[in-house]
Amino acid sequence: MQQQTVPVTPNANVLVHAVHGDLRVAGWDRSELMAKTTGSQLGLTSNTDPITISCDEDVILYLPRTSNLRVEKVAGDASLQALSGPVSLGPISGDLTIKDLGPVTLEGVSGDASLRNIGVLNSENISGDFTLRGGHGVCAINAIGGDASIRDIDGMVAIETVGSDLYIRNVRGPVSVNAGADVALYLVPLPGQTYDITAGDDLILRMPPDANARLHLAGGSPDSINVDFPGVQVPKDCRDCEVVIGQAVDGMAEMLLTAGDDLLVTSQADSWDSVADFGVGMGDGSKWNIPFTELPDDLSERISRRVQAEMERTQSHMEAAIRRAESAGRRTSIKIEAAMRRAEAKARAAEVRARRGQTNIHIGRWNWDETQAEPVQAAAPVSDEERLTVLKMLQEKKISIEEAEKLLAALEGK
Repeated sequence: MQQQTVPVTPNANVLVHAVHGDLRVAGWDRSELMAKTTGSQLGLTSNTDPITISCDEDVILYLPRTSNLRVEKVAGDASLQALSGPVSLGPISGDLTIKDLGPVTLEGVSGDASLRNIGVLNSENISGDFTLRGGHGVCAINAIGGDASIRDIDGMVAIETVGSDLYIRNVRGPVSVNAGADVALYLVPLPGQTYDITAGDDLILRMPPDANARLHLAGGSPDSINVDFPGVQVPKDCRDCEVVIGQAVDGMAEMLLTAGDDLLVTSQADSWDSVADFGVGMGDGSKWNIPFTELPDDLSERISRRVQAEMERTQSHMEAAIRRAESAGRRTSIKIEAAMRRAEAKARAAEVRARRGQTNIHIGRWNWDETQAEPVQAAAPVSDEERLTVLKMLQEKKISIEEAEKLLAALEGK
């Protein structure tokens, strides 16, 4: 363990060269900079601008809250908190965790990114899942490879691509996003703002009953668009149409909503909170009893297709998680187990949806039950001992991912 502490100014410029392990950074109220490393080498040059730090292993860094920090590269995970000055991070090979920061610039994250209470965010690609809670300014991201969950943002949200599912709530600014799978939105449309949202699969938008907005709607088929607002009628067999919510006035919010499959705009608040952030077990059994006048004839076939797509996305996510875990070495078991839990939860949810195929309206991960049918009894869960046995075999490469899935499925049906 190497450690150095030097006096610095409150607004010091700090440059961290390539970190060969994990990076931990925290702001404090002292006019000092302290650096620690688990390795055998620690270089700290304090008589230059910027102050430079280099090491050969993990780094723990404490610096004044108002410092200007730049990190060239991180080979492992990165965690930063309690800094109000600007932070610029180069490529991060692992996961990223951020809390209570000012403006942040990200060059890229190979794992997952979890951010809370930050300033302006500008980011290149994030390969894994992305979570943001509390943003004070623009949130601009080039691409997110996995799921994304964003809420409580005081500014614009602009994301060029989201690889899988997207959940957005309480954004006080314009929104421009393009997601490859399902999108769930809870928004209050603001006058003069434009919201341009595209979902590869299903899209659900919930707005307050007194909302005012002009909606430009495009769905996957003539019967895929539903608007559940009092006094609002969607033209019959509409695949691409325009409706007005509230009073049509100059400067009202414009919302361009495009879905590859089903599209629902609703003022219903019941059970909305059950549409939690995307994660393990999300949406299992959550319902809104919204009356639809007719069911599409090909509903069962569409559900079957969607179940297959869900399984393919789950497989892709699990493989990506395992690859990231293997590159991180000591995190392998934890990553694989988390991926397997997500796969099991999504597979069980898909099976339940498929069994209900003729009686449910399915919007992505949420079901609108049109009958009073008895609930499907869930199979007995796999025990921890059985799951750990399968995961150990997978980790030791005695079985493939497909074989692990089959074993878990067989145990589930025991």
